[in-house]
Amino acid sequence: MRIVRIGIVAILAIATTLAFVATHAEKKLIQTTERIFPRDFRLPMDIPVAISGTFGELRPNHFHTGLDFKTNQREGYPVHAVADGYVSRLRVQIGGFGNAIYINHPNGYTTVYAHLQRYSPRIAHFVKTAQYSRESFEVDFNPLPIEIPVKKGEIIGYSGNSGSSQGAHLHFETRDSKTEEAFNPQLFGFPIADTKAPFIKGLYVYPMNDSSSVNGSNIRTSFALAPIGSGKYSVSKAVKVNVNGDIAFGIAADDMLNGAGNRNGIYSIELKKDGQTVIKTVFESLNFNLQRDVNSYIDFNAYQTGRTYIQKSFIDPGNRLEIYKTNVNRGIITFEDNAPHQMEYIVKDAAGNTSTLTFTVNSTPTKKVYSHYVNPSAIPFYWNKVNRFSNQSIIATFPTGCFYNNFNFEYSSSRKVFGAYSDIHTLHNKYTPIAEPFILQIKPDADLTQFDKAVIVNDKRTYQGGTYENGFVKAELKSFGSFYITIDTTAPRIVPLNIMNGKNMSGTASVSFRISDNLSGIKEFRGLIDDHWVLFEMDGKSGVLKHTFDERTGPGNHTLQLTVTDIKNNSSVYNAEFSR
Repeated sequence: MRIVRIGIVAILAIATTLAFVATHAEKKLIQTTERIFPRDFRLPMDIPVAISGTFGELRPNHFHTGLDFKTNQREGYPVHAVADGYVSRLRVQIGGFGNAIYINHPNGYTTVYAHLQRYSPRIAHFVKTAQYSRESFEVDFNPLPIEIPVKKGEIIGYSGNSGSSQGAHLHFETRDSKTEEAFNPQLFGFPIADTKAPFIKGLYVYPMNDSSSVNGSNIRTSFALAPIGSGKYSVSKAVKVNVNGDIAFGIAADDMLNGAGNRNGIYSIELKKDGQTVIKTVFESLNFNLQRDVNSYIDFNAYQTGRTYIQKSFIDPGNRLEIYKTNVNRGIITFEDNAPHQMEYIVKDAAGNTSTLTFTVNSTPTKKVYSHYVNPSAIPFYWNKVNRFSNQSIIATFPTGCFYNNFNFEYSSSRKVFGAYSDIHTLHNKYTPIAEPFILQIKPDADLTQFDKAVIVNDKRTYQGGTYENGFVKAELKSFGSFYITIDTTAPRIVPLNIMNGKNMSGTASVSFRISDNLSGIKEFRGLIDDHWVLFEMDGKSGVLKHTFDERTGPGNHTLQLTVTDIKNNSSVYNAEFSR
């Protein structure tokens, strides 16, 4: 019987897909630089459009991969399927996207709807069934293509603030169904009003080696800009930009759409020298596997020191981003003649609004070699090789591609603090970005006996991971910093919010707790009523855990047990009897 069912499902799925394709084959398409995008998607909500976040917008450790639709600082607006298709994935997370729906469309694209308050009743049934089947609040599964077909305009859920969202909105994405590559939703023809040109806020010029200079300096130099017309900027005529050697450039720029005051991302940045394109970046698509490379796209040092987003118009050797549509010598320009050169930045948003920055650089033939202090104990690290540092106390292993540039690695240690089981080990500094995780192993002191509770934390005592293996505590890290070993023996905390032993809950729709953990974080929670698993929903931002009573808990006396366990397997248990 199972073989027959699978065969029927496959045939129906193929038939459904072919019907979708036939229905939509004649729809209008537009041609962009690299591919054809459909133009027949409708808006996901029937409220006035206001955008708070755009595709390619710069965020800590990642690019924004969709559009954030404002929802008037409230939840509960109906969310509609933008086109015919079928629900291909349903996911519930404590963080991340929270409640999310993925819909595959016959044109080869998938649309994503995230941070939902709740699902439509039909979809909610599938989600709840999966949660009870797996006995887990967090689920991630793929319905069969014939299980949840949707029509264009059908309500699939309601806007919310679930997951790691920091305010009520709808996060919306368009992806390639096969590759999961994210594409800029504004290329799909949504009616989003935008008549404002991007803002260019600063120019930065970089000497790229020890024999290059900007105005006699061998460090990054910034230049203030002056608007000279609508969407036009220039460096003040009174300011000279004298350069020699290998030079690169960067700018600070952002955009703003109609109907919202948020500063958003740029669609394209092009740098020209004497009328010829040197480098051009375009935020048409993004690869999720390369998200951390945002730290190579920006000047990471400037962000770490002053939270300034400088978008570099040059490419680090280890930068893997696919946003560079044109580049000559990775954006590095050699100035050795004795002549002025006309430079121009052309900055566009997805609606085609354009701003320009024009300035002159004076190339000088005078060359000077600058010397910089190098710590004699520093070790050369290379972006395209495996790098390793070890001594009697630690082993740090960095895989190929872990870095974006070559640099001199520095290490130091300091005496342990109270509660530590090792010295504090400082690996380099926070101003050098990491592309791929590296492995850190720290040898504990002899007085560590609870090996299964050992963890690695940073100098702010933030959990970094940790398992005891072969005499070391080992963790996978994504940034440089200062680290040491401590232990996590404290169980999570459970605070009942509306229940106590013996309480009559007849007039109460749900039972709630607030749960928290002091170090490694909550790994799982498990609620039982009358010894049967029940669904508790977790709000990661508030730490509130809530079970809504349903037909499983009828009138009469009941027992409740809630168990909360952290990553190091410390557990707390709350027991109560109640009636309904």
